Amino acid sequence: MGVISVIKSIGSAFSMYSRIPMPEAVWKGDPPRYTLGFFPWVGAVIGGAEYLMYRFLPVPVPALVLLMAILPLILTGGIHVDGFMDTADAFHSYGDREKKLEILSDPHIGAFSVIRVLLLAGLYLAGLFCLLDSTRDGALQHEAVICFCLGFPLGRCFSGLLVMLCPPARSKGMAASMKADSSRKGNVVLLALQGTALILWGLILSPMIMTPGVLALIFVIGFFLVERVKPLGGITGDLAGWFLTVSECGMLLGMAGTFLAISF
Repeated sequence: MGVISVIKSIGSAFSMYSRIPMPEAVWKGDPPRYTLGFFPWVGAVIGGAEYLMYRFLPVPVPALVLLMAILPLILTGGIHVDGFMDTADAFHSYGDREKKLEILSDPHIGAFSVIRVLLLAGLYLAGLFCLLDSTRDGALQHEAVICFCLGFPLGRCFSGLLVMLCPPARSKGMAASMKADSSRKGNVVLLALQGTALILWGLILSPMIMTPGVLALIFVIGFFLVERVKPLGGITGDLAGWFLTVSECGMLLGMAGTFLAISF
């Protein structure tokens, strides 16, 4: 893995999965091979920005909750929420595999996607408010917020691993093209190492807060494989977006609930 390949892969990851501008040189020459391997770096930037907002933005807690909830949407352009909404419409159509895949390809949204995204937003805001409640233990809250911020790159590690390890549901599409254009083994190793390091960091920092977050992530992975990947016979880009969005919310709720329980 040469230096140029690494730089191009990092630039490609930010170009594809964030709104952060990258130089056009990223796309010149040979295509990047490790885009997914550096996908967690996008999450690291989001998590770092969330932490800085928590530490230094002098606003009331309700305003801070809203701003921290909106920030990932601003930095990513909502690409993963779009996948969540498309998946919600597809799986609540109760159609067969081909019908679900057809709906996933449809750019329009339906009632079920709106209902589900409102439900997800409500849960996410509730979790953040519990985590940022200024009446709680300050030192414990600081640890909990760091663990929450680690969830952004961690979710992307496992989203990337699922794309690399699960078969694509379609011969064409994001999941299929990522496998065709990248080094599968190199990406898997990069994602696994980063995911392991993030989990260990969180467990060393605050095992009581990080553990429920990891358990929530494991639960979402299991649900995703059985209830989303299996019915389609593989994974798509929209499904990967669903997984990332739900896993981030699940980790937040697990951490926030534990934080409330042990800070009384």
